[in-house]
Amino acid sequence: MSYRFHKASYNLGDRELTPEERVVVGTRPEIKEARRVAKHLGLHPYHPEHIIRHTDWQDGEYLPTFLTAKCLKDPDFARFKPNYFDAQGKPQWGFGLRGKVVYIVHTFSSNYDPQSLDMRVFEIADTAKYNGAEAVVLLAYTLDHSAQERGVHDIEHERMRTDAAREKADGQAPISRTMLKLCTTSGIDAIVVPDNHCPDDTRALCAEVNNEYAPMSEHAKELGLAMRYRTDFVHIDLAPMLGAFIARYGASYLGFDISDGGKNVMFMSPDLGAAPRVKAIRARSGLVNSAFAVMSKTKDVHGNIETLRLVETENLPGNDIEGKCVFIPDDAIRSGGTMKANTAILRGKSDDGKTVRDESLKGTPAKVVVYATRTNFAGISRDMLAADVIDYIVITNSDPRGLRDLGKLDQKTFQIWINFLMADAARCVERGDDPNKVLTPEYMEEEDLIKIEVPHGNNILKDRTNGRHGIF
Repeated sequence: MSYRFHKASYNLGDRELTPEERVVVGTRPEIKEARRVAKHLGLHPYHPEHIIRHTDWQDGEYLPTFLTAKCLKDPDFARFKPNYFDAQGKPQWGFGLRGKVVYIVHTFSSNYDPQSLDMRVFEIADTAKYNGAEAVVLLAYTLDHSAQERGVHDIEHERMRTDAAREKADGQAPISRTMLKLCTTSGIDAIVVPDNHCPDDTRALCAEVNNEYAPMSEHAKELGLAMRYRTDFVHIDLAPMLGAFIARYGASYLGFDISDGGKNVMFMSPDLGAAPRVKAIRARSGLVNSAFAVMSKTKDVHGNIETLRLVETENLPGNDIEGKCVFIPDDAIRSGGTMKANTAILRGKSDDGKTVRDESLKGTPAKVVVYATRTNFAGISRDMLAADVIDYIVITNSDPRGLRDLGKLDQKTFQIWINFLMADAARCVERGDDPNKVLTPEYMEEEDLIKIEVPHGNNILKDRTNGRHGIF
């Protein structure tokens, strides 16, 4: 109802904004990711903490409050002052965010469950639009429920074509669609996500939700309102970043032999589904002589791996992996058990003494490095991944709980900070550009977008370029 007061003067894609037109907030106080995004977007790094108050009442309820009214007393908030007076110079309230685009930095936390943080996102977005925000962009380092992208009625979905699959999902719903509906109705105009679990499915669901709310969106458009009832899904492909990481720092950080065009490097997909993504990482590395393979496992009736073989190999004569430096990327690590089992078998080892490699697979790799865009190292995963069959682990801060819960993995885990990458993606959204066409390896290196945190106490890991330690 009150949204009718807020007319839009800017639409995402019109132009790149000035820092004064941006507002960056997190879902709770003291989020590093929000501070770093704010700084890269031209704001003070503590802007997120100064512009919003997160109130947790004693009964457990949450209330976000934008502190734009500080402009009436505090000169540091002067850019909001014109919003507090109408055309006749009379005081007015509820327009503090007029002319601003609000970025909500959404990350997981050890102190709140994901569903609680989701609700905070929706409440902050709705509050922003209620107070006149031109647009709201969700920078979702992890989009909750993105793996629940299909239901029993989606019979054309590749994971819903069997009776067994439909029986397993009976009584459930594609909660990813529910999440997108809540984003749309709370006023979120765009969602930016790095390495989403099912980007094509999420994009299709987003289009479906937009179609459902099209009548409301058309009506809002006719009135020129800032509340649009339409959400765009923007997926950030991290393949260029990972390819560049291996090519530029595989030697100095991971001990990879990348000589001769990566002749001794192998990019390995953990399963058939991840093969296109791993091929993209290999291509963006520029290591033209590197090898590629897909892990294929046969399992017994209990789901235990019996045999490991390599399929869809490229540039791997005789399936000989002797001396290879192997990089195994995945979008997520949960228990770590599968990754440990895979790498153990790859190295000719087995915990149970029964699981074996296919006899066509020859040799033993020199190094094995695993990667996950997001993990919180929960449960037994730290014990699983600490196994000596895995030399190093590479993660991003898409789930910041991971770095805070390393435990015994602190000697072998690299973390790639993607905050500035997310901020530059936000700039692309402002201009209407495709971030995946802008965020090339060359652009990321030129703009110094990626920060790498090296394992504690590992003295051999030194960046030898320009004297910058741990920065890509």
